[in-house]
Amino acid sequence: MKIERSWYLLLAVALSAAVGAAIASKLRRRQHQTTHPPEHAPELKSWENEGGNLAPIPATSALP
Repeated sequence: MKIERSWYLLLAVALSAAVGAAIASKLRRRQHQTTHPPEHAPELKSWENEGGNLAPIPATSALP
């Protein structure tokens, strides 16, 4: 199967764009994680130190 030179160029451009998008996405995710630490981290730590149990659901009376 013979592929013309223009197809090689098109394939190279498409592959470069896909790799560039993947790298940009990874870098953006990493940058976002470093600049925006988890907002609820202190609350989560204190919750875990308390035993991690949820508050009990208040009992309600059944309607007749």
